[in-house]
Amino acid sequence: MTSPRATQPLSVPAAPQIAGAPEENEKDISAVSLMNVLLRHRVMIVTLALAIGAYAGARSVTSSRYYTTEAKFMPRGARGQGQLGGIAAQFGINLGSGDPSSNPQLYTDLLETRSLLWPVAEKTYRMRTDTGVVSGDLEKIFNIRDPRPAVRKAKVISALKGAIRSTLAAKTGVISVSVATANPELSLQIAQNLLDQVNIYNLSQRQNLASLDRAFVERQLGEKRAELRQAESELESFLEGNRQYRYSPQLVLEYGRLQRQVDMRNQIYSSLLSAYETARIEEVRDLPVITVIEAPELPIGPDSRGGVRKTAIGILIGLVLGSLLAFGRDRMARGSASQSDEFVEFAALRHEAMGDLTHPWRPLARAFGSRRKA
Repeated sequence: MTSPRATQPLSVPAAPQIAGAPEENEKDISAVSLMNVLLRHRVMIVTLALAIGAYAGARSVTSSRYYTTEAKFMPRGARGQGQLGGIAAQFGINLGSGDPSSNPQLYTDLLETRSLLWPVAEKTYRMRTDTGVVSGDLEKIFNIRDPRPAVRKAKVISALKGAIRSTLAAKTGVISVSVATANPELSLQIAQNLLDQVNIYNLSQRQNLASLDRAFVERQLGEKRAELRQAESELESFLEGNRQYRYSPQLVLEYGRLQRQVDMRNQIYSSLLSAYETARIEEVRDLPVITVIEAPELPIGPDSRGGVRKTAIGILIGLVLGSLLAFGRDRMARGSASQSDEFVEFAALRHEAMGDLTHPWRPLARAFGSRRKA
């Protein structure tokens, strides 16, 4: 009996490897591979983080110290506007639903306007410094120099606007304004002048509005006085010609119509006369239009420079940049290993391009040389 032959396994030819296809033993990107990249470039990452953190900390330490003072105030309600608005509505004229100067949002916007900041900048300030007592307006204190007055004015207002911060409490309507400068006395004086100027500006605006209201009511008062006198004259003429009007129903109705016309004219005239007196009082009223809840005080110390916070942020930024740079270098290293020929050509072309930049006559020489050969 013949023993059966052992069957030999059929050899399967290996599939040809396609150029550029990934190898079968190439591992996928995992957390371990990412950590390996970070650990491989740990010196660069830590050095970059420490360098940026040290730079941020040094900038915070060498930066100028600022002194901040804060004040809080709220607007007062205006008087007499509701009565004037009601009377004007009788003639079809809308004076608005309320006084704009009582809107808290107006003050936060007002603190950023040129019309308020420029008078504050023009005031004289006096403060003590390391070199002695300095006095003058903000153009001198901020050391703004330019031959053009308009440019100097714009720079002073810009510097003053950068030193002011204002916030509005939506629930209570309290406006908080803070001033930060390099001198505590200067911060205090600017804050005080801001409050004074806000009061002066709004007071003048309210007085101007009251003056316009007074002029309007005064014109209407003259017209309604004439209409009242005419209605009274018609009633007087009726009574003189109809002494026994009570015995005639038609005359009674006519008398009632004339009397109602006189009463209506008299009521309108009395209301206008009362509004006229109110407008005259508002026109000369010089009471403060804001209530100072917290007056500004002299800062007892400089503001924190935030050195620790800025250093920590710098270190964090350095770590992120170092990590991105490490992954980039690792990616380029892998690409150079798999595409060495292309990288060699890239290095040669880069070297040639840099040479052309430093020696501009080389491209011209090559061009002329190629033409001669042709």
